[in-house]
Amino acid sequence: MPDRCCVVLGGSGFLGQRLCQRLLSTGCKVRSVSRSGRPKGNAQSWWSDMEWVATDLGSATASAALTGAEIIFHVASSTYPSSSNSDFAFDLQSNVVGTVRLLRDACARHVGRVFFISSGGTVYGIPRQSPIPETHPTDPICSYGIHKLAVEKYLYLFRELRQLDSIVLRVSNLYGEYQDLDKPLGAVSHFAHRAAVGKSIEIWGDGSIRRDYIHVDDVVSAFVKALAYQGVERLFNIGSGRSVSLNELVDLIGKRVRNRIFVSYAPPRGFDVPENVLDITRAATELNWKPSISLEAGLDRLLRSISLNHSAYSHKASTWE
Repeated sequence: MPDRCCVVLGGSGFLGQRLCQRLLSTGCKVRSVSRSGRPKGNAQSWWSDMEWVATDLGSATASAALTGAEIIFHVASSTYPSSSNSDFAFDLQSNVVGTVRLLRDACARHVGRVFFISSGGTVYGIPRQSPIPETHPTDPICSYGIHKLAVEKYLYLFRELRQLDSIVLRVSNLYGEYQDLDKPLGAVSHFAHRAAVGKSIEIWGDGSIRRDYIHVDDVVSAFVKALAYQGVERLFNIGSGRSVSLNELVDLIGKRVRNRIFVSYAPPRGFDVPENVLDITRAATELNWKPSISLEAGLDRLLRSISLNHSAYSHKASTWE
């Protein structure tokens, strides 16, 4: 793994920055490709140890940025589950078409393997069993889940026809310190921040919706484990394996803040499935990976970071995340 050249698509984002930093620490050469290029805000010491390329996914500049790369980590997306149904064509064009162009260019430049972050929270749709294994039917009820699934299928096609190896991680609901609060995702980070500063929390539905929340550092660890993987599996669920309702999440946060928490309830949204918790047995068995940060410990870290540096916590990240 040392001295490998890794390209991280979406390296300026919440997950992308953590992944770049971790790859650098293992001795990899790292090049970030994202629309915003180098992140804004307080410079981190490790930023100077890597390359930053500002361009759109699927562009000629993005293709050129693959030169010399052995590994691609694709953690970029231009849409979110909550907004993807508003413009199907944009979701398809900006995410799927750009990725297919990039996979074509990766083959031409002899890239060895592509790692893709898919959505364990949306590709399965309404669950028929819980926890959800990788073999569960995939019937997304939002365009975001469809575009993730489409990319998975193209990765399979390129594997079969062009011998471009790939591994897909279907990740559950991410959270962690410094998540961008301006983006419409990340219930844990949004709820924790609003509670910490005395603002009300809005919940869509009655709060009974259950989700699987995973700390960003555990996802990065899963990528690192997958990087060394030599087995036959190419698809892994990455989550906590634990189901928590929105009301339970509010209670957990309430035990950790001094402010009284005010909660309002809005009508449910059509794209929200009632429950989503992932079966992570395959990742535990094949990758020797399991989450190490409990939701309680993750909330403690998150709230501590909010208390210490509120402005840094809410910094702008890339629009690819």
